[in-house]
Amino acid sequence: MGTWDIGPFENDMAADFAYALDETPEDERESLVRATLTRTVQTRDYLESPEGAEAVAAVALTDRFRMRFGDVASR
Repeated sequence: MGTWDIGPFENDMAADFAYALDETPEDERESLVRATLTRTVQTRDYLESPEGAEAVAAVALTDRFRMRFGDVASR
């Protein structure tokens, strides 16, 4: 049975993204998040649901990181 709810990680696509992130070596995780967001921004036409769910999960991660550690880009 699939997973589907309103939270950023409460659907199959986002859960798969989170699993992939967990399985990615720690020093490569930022690249995975960046690639996901870059692919989303560069989409010219309709954004499919799986890619959209991954993008929402990636943005939720970056937002939680920023809330916890502040804006590290400005340091």
